Amino acid sequence: MERREAIKRTAALMGGVIFAPTILGVLNGCTPSSERWNPVLFNRNQASLTTALADTIIPKTDSPGAAEVGVPGFIEKMVNEVYTEEQRNGFLTGLNLFDEECRNSKGKLFSALTADEQYEYASQKNSEAIENERAEGPQFFLIFKELTMVGFFTSEVGATQVLRYEAVPGIYEGCIPFENVGRTWAT
Repeated sequence: MERREAIKRTAALMGGVIFAPTILGVLNGCTPSSERWNPVLFNRNQASLTTALADTIIPKTDSPGAAEVGVPGFIEKMVNEVYTEEQRNGFLTGLNLFDEECRNSKGKLFSALTADEQYEYASQKNSEAIENERAEGPQFFLIFKELTMVGFFTSEVGATQVLRYEAVPGIYEGCIPFENVGRTWAT
């Protein structure tokens, strides 16, 4: 699958808007790796939060979750290598603020919450970010969610096990019920 096509499809999944540095990073070849991740930019708390939040957004089901396919390392690489210094500092501030707000609200860091508590808190932050985006501009949670989705769906697992993938697709059938296809196409 070509990167441009993966980006288009991920944009469609996310409502059509992708943060410009994300596009740039993927077009320059930044993809997740399932190799062990050793954080370079993120401190221990930021790395734990990134892993927990990515797995909350795309948890392990019958296919691997975000952390299993290397999305946390992808997120750090994008922030470290593609973002401008201002964007990088904003993202790091967003990570720290997210954890601080969680600690103030729930009494624990996000990574220390149970899976149900993480889901509930992330859902609340997602709703708040959607409400605030029009008035305040790009929101940390939505940028994080975008990085998670782009990282996951440009990984081999996301493109081949979750999306329907055929290296050489067959004939075009434009009007068939979705139930007959089974999954969204990766190509």
